[in-house]
Amino acid sequence: MEPTYGKIASAKIHRKPNLGKIGKKALIVLGLAVLCFIFLFPIVWMVDNSFKDGDTISAQLGSIMTFLPPSFDISTWFVSYEKLFNSFDGFGRSILNSIIYCGVTILGVLLINSFAGYALARFKFPGNKAMTTIILILMIVPIETSVVPTYIILYYLGLLEEPMSVLGYLLPGFGSLFYTYMFRQYFLGMPIEIEEAARIDGCSRIGVFFKMILPLSKPVFATVAIFTFMGQWNEYIFAQLMFPNPAMQPLQVFLQLVNTNTPKDLGMIMASLTFSTIPIALVYIFAQKYIIEGVSFTGLK
Repeated sequence: MEPTYGKIASAKIHRKPNLGKIGKKALIVLGLAVLCFIFLFPIVWMVDNSFKDGDTISAQLGSIMTFLPPSFDISTWFVSYEKLFNSFDGFGRSILNSIIYCGVTILGVLLINSFAGYALARFKFPGNKAMTTIILILMIVPIETSVVPTYIILYYLGLLEEPMSVLGYLLPGFGSLFYTYMFRQYFLGMPIEIEEAARIDGCSRIGVFFKMILPLSKPVFATVAIFTFMGQWNEYIFAQLMFPNPAMQPLQVFLQLVNTNTPKDLGMIMASLTFSTIPIALVYIFAQKYIIEGVSFTGLK
């Protein structure tokens, strides 16, 4: 008589494929592929045409050639990039400005908002819950509504004239209600016994934060850093108000000089837009793991 486990194994081997599940998965994959194509199509077209000169782009717009490389000679692909840097001396400086502004803003955001979130999560003081409620309410207010009041405050503080305009541009971006709340939620999910043990061993409150909390909070710090980079890199409105001098402008503001240049050169425009888009895409592609992990942890409590 055949053992029971032999029948089970035989049944598993000879099990017929579930055509319904296979069809469902195929439809899901097909749908995701279509969505991926829709979202990536403009970016791929932009990058592809950044390797062509303006006349070639205009001539190929109505044909399939607009989606193909200009030629098999790679040395001719960077004509628009060379023309871009030769025509606009400040373009490279604007990229450097954006990198500096992003780096300083990330450091300020991580330091200030992590301290604020830790205080709301661990310190018991009158008005703690009320302050958290106020933060949640104010998070629904669009950031654009604060541009004019912030500008007026900076005017009376004397932070609109160079070189103080750089400080006036960076300071308002250091504080964020959303990031403070993210840090608070993450710290609430951490066991307080770790901090109590460190305090018993004689570690100060600051020491506990930097030696215990910080190493255990890498996901939320990485998430906030990525969001801050993406937001600061794409910031336009406030930078345009603060930096009338092109030498101080970040890349997103400097792009308007390229776009309004006469005569218009689509090749240079595509090349400049590629410079502004690719860093965001690369950061999101390689750091999406930290974004998902950080956001998931902040929603635990």
